[in-house]
Amino acid sequence: MKHIITLGEVLIDIIPSAQIRLGAACYSPHPGGAIANVAVAIARLGGSARFIGGVSEDEFGQLLVQALAENRVDTRYIHVVREALTAVALVSLQTDGQRRFTFFRQGSADSQLQVGDLDWSAWHDTAICHVGGVLLSSEPARSATFAAMDYTRQVGSIVSLDVNVRPLLWASPATTLDTIAKGVERADILKLSIDESVFVSEPGSSTIGLYRLAESLLERGPRLVIITTGANGALLQTATQRVEVRQLPVRPIDTTGAGDAFIGAVLYKLVQQGCATPADLQELTERDLSDLGSFANQVAGHSVTRYGGIPSFPFMHEIGGLSST
Repeated sequence: MKHIITLGEVLIDIIPSAQIRLGAACYSPHPGGAIANVAVAIARLGGSARFIGGVSEDEFGQLLVQALAENRVDTRYIHVVREALTAVALVSLQTDGQRRFTFFRQGSADSQLQVGDLDWSAWHDTAICHVGGVLLSSEPARSATFAAMDYTRQVGSIVSLDVNVRPLLWASPATTLDTIAKGVERADILKLSIDESVFVSEPGSSTIGLYRLAESLLERGPRLVIITTGANGALLQTATQRVEVRQLPVRPIDTTGAGDAFIGAVLYKLVQQGCATPADLQELTERDLSDLGSFANQVAGHSVTRYGGIPSFPFMHEIGGLSST
């Protein structure tokens, strides 16, 4: 089975676990980080996931590496960043299960990943390299991420990008737009939420329709565009095929990591179907896209019924109990 590389952040989500009195909550640490989440989502489904990123020597860093290893994620290519702390995200949950993040990651280990820290032998027998917007928000991790995307293209494998823009992590709106545009040009699979369309749309096109948005992104390089639309489900579109899938009727308690579960399931399924090059994505049929979206909905649907990012992801034997009807 070909590997899926996930290159990016791994951090600690501090999530409220109980209300101890009105207006006060008890918080618990959970392993998380969008890219690490995707790695675990893939591994729990039975895929071969390899995580690459900067990790601290502190107790949280050790906990994170252990969590990845326990979930059968390949951690051999993790780079230990000495004298840097693990990033922390304080998660505030809303009554509908939606969440807000407050990040503490100035100088954190994940943000210090450098091009020289990458071991290119990790790309042996790799079908897909998945990266995200968090490491693109600052140097030196931005350059390391772009280098990984460029090398993946060089060896003929698939580049996957989750836009995942957290505005407070970026120096300026102009830097955000310019950097994300460079990422879009390098990506074969592009995943974003409808709320993130402002970061990928052309200037003055804020009212662009969903289909046209996907078409405009496909014209810039990607072969498969995935736009998640919250309660309305998701759109999966290639140059020749388009499929919309509805969100499953579940009662969410915590949506942390739901998008990561979705894209992790998509990447897992693509590799299972034999997709290993950008050209393979162009051959996807309408039925293929429908199967991808339906399966990813199942995985994401299970994840929102549990707390946390990594701890919430289902194993393959749990899939199938939710219905879209």
